Amino acid sequence: MHISNIKIKNYRGIKSDELDTSIFTCIIGENNAGKSTILLATSLFFSGTSLSKSDFHDKEEPIEIELTFSEINDGDINRLSPDHRDRIKEIIIGDKLTLTRLYNTDGKSDLLCNRLAPKEGKYGKDVVGAIMKGKKGKEISQAVIEILPQHAEKFEGLTTQKDVFAKLDEVIAELPAEQKEMKLAPLPTGIENSVKILLPEPIYIAAVKDLKDDIKSKESATFGKLLSILMRFLESSEHFERITDSFDDLHKLLNVVNVVREAEQITDNRIEKLQDIEKQIGSFLSENFPKSKIEIEIPKPELKQVFTNARLLIDDGVRDIIETKGDGIKRAVTFALLRTFVEQYKEQRKEFAAMKKVDAEENQEDAEAVIEISEQPYLFLFEEPELYLHPSAQKILFAALEKLTEVNNQVFVTTHSPMFFSPNSTGTFVKVIKEYPTEGKPYGKFLTINFLKEIAAKDAFQIICYENNTAAFFSSKVLLVEGDSDIIYLKETAKLLNPEWDFDAHNIPIISINGKSNVKRFTDFYSFFQIKCFCIVDSDALIDGFEKFTVSEDIKKQREELLAILDKIASEQGIQADLPASKIKELVRRYSWKDRYNKLKELGLKIKAGEVLTEEETLEIDFLFIEEENNLRRKIFTDNAIEIPEKYSLLAALRSLDIFILSHGAIESYYPEGVTGDDKPTKALNAAAILRSHEDCRLHLPTIKIDDEEVCELEIIFGKVFS
Repeated sequence: MHISNIKIKNYRGIKSDELDTSIFTCIIGENNAGKSTILLATSLFFSGTSLSKSDFHDKEEPIEIELTFSEINDGDINRLSPDHRDRIKEIIIGDKLTLTRLYNTDGKSDLLCNRLAPKEGKYGKDVVGAIMKGKKGKEISQAVIEILPQHAEKFEGLTTQKDVFAKLDEVIAELPAEQKEMKLAPLPTGIENSVKILLPEPIYIAAVKDLKDDIKSKESATFGKLLSILMRFLESSEHFERITDSFDDLHKLLNVVNVVREAEQITDNRIEKLQDIEKQIGSFLSENFPKSKIEIEIPKPELKQVFTNARLLIDDGVRDIIETKGDGIKRAVTFALLRTFVEQYKEQRKEFAAMKKVDAEENQEDAEAVIEISEQPYLFLFEEPELYLHPSAQKILFAALEKLTEVNNQVFVTTHSPMFFSPNSTGTFVKVIKEYPTEGKPYGKFLTINFLKEIAAKDAFQIICYENNTAAFFSSKVLLVEGDSDIIYLKETAKLLNPEWDFDAHNIPIISINGKSNVKRFTDFYSFFQIKCFCIVDSDALIDGFEKFTVSEDIKKQREELLAILDKIASEQGIQADLPASKIKELVRRYSWKDRYNKLKELGLKIKAGEVLTEEETLEIDFLFIEEENNLRRKIFTDNAIEIPEKYSLLAALRSLDIFILSHGAIESYYPEGVTGDDKPTKALNAAAILRSHEDCRLHLPTIKIDDEEVCELEIIFGKVFS
């Protein structure tokens, strides 16, 4: 089982919203947007800790935290006691269970469920409970019959509230469907406490401990929980029997189970001091109640209770408990505990598998059917796991968290680290966006992106993660460019044209997409995160690869008309354009040039002999001519001496879609003349170094015609990006 949906209403900075979750959920967003609030609300659902007025977004409204648990199977249900299994099935729909922690404005809460409940309020347990309050014996049934007279025979003679509530469940179950509706209602009688064993056990690991914040578990409690789940591996060890035997011995020393009664001889083998204390209490009690006897019973210690109180001692020159140490070492210890859990679990699985194999070989006969009981899973709520960890350590921790999810646990993390993204395990991202309404308090909104459902998005995610800076996930805008040279030159040029156009200061990442062919995949991916995409590409994109842009049919038509005009100009003016060296190099990369030459020679001889070429052979020849045709179009398009109004109107239409096609060709055409460099990035750096001021930019940067006026093209582009 796992949590599949969370709804939060009126808690802290969350007004009302919901998010879908998967086995591994990453919560991202800017600081103070509400990421931690999601984890805190999830933790509150399980704990029910009392809240103060400051925790209510609207102090006059209740807080609702609703969790939906999915894929519940019989193994999960069998964790409950037998008498509660059928009752829990009443509120499980399909394989889903939806529960709500409802906080009233006094800060106290109830755990409720969504179930068919009577439309009439008089059947509510709160109403019936209020009627019975302060009453005893027959008064209880009489009071209930007064408000539910049609069910008098059901309640007649009941003298306890427990019996009344049990009978009330029967009455509600027998009501006709038209008298019921789905709404929040109390859990079936008796299972509110036992339901905890059905649900995952939460472990909250806070980023920064605030001792005044009672909701974030005390650090000692967190470390204790992590230690306790590790200590449970002792149950499968060879020493476990010795531990339990020692518990039995301790129990006998402290309890009357060790009293021997033989032939009127009573031997009490408990420790003498305990017997003395018990006798002394008894003697004082007998002064007022002579016939009463008292007995001290000390429960046998359980392994879980013992280990929950375990402490970690660190000797870093000073031996002391972990809580007294710095945040860095605390984080590292948490890291070590989680990794140890994963390794211990793997070893335990191997041992169990080996034992099952032996049992199967030794017991060939059909064994009696046994009730399958699934282990109670853990829910790890981890705030900023990357804190205080070196990037390489972050990768290792992320791998450990991945492993946790492989063993039936669920992990929610809030993070700013690109190390915590994986197409293999990170099924869901939740981006928290802060909204600032014109009236009222600001609040966080959730944007859920589920890569397990979006196959195309998952494919794009792999490209983004491994080739680019995922810091863009924490921005509202991103500028896509073709290569590193564009990033270097555009960053510096923008600040020179206007000091306010600082990409870093405005948190607008410039992302290299390694060629225009990736435009659509990148824009599609960022759209899932509601990130506004701007795109700067060279003029070649208009000639070849235009299908990568999402544009209207009208713009596609404008582009076809422009290509026809370019071809007409080339024909009328007799313009020739040989393939440049860069294109020839591309052809060499795509084909073996020697093989191509030999093949074309062969085809030429074939034509000379009067033979007919196949369709494939014709395409091979056409390829070179198509490249020549496209190169001719590029030459005319970038020649600003040739007046083409249709060119400017198309570029303007594309700019309105945040697609900026450089009218002068590639980014190198925007460098000052005479710039050199050993490679493209060096050349871009040298070009940026020449431009020292706004006046230099005006002097060296090319212009474009807009409304019959020559303006700096990059200035127009940056103005739109930063608007």
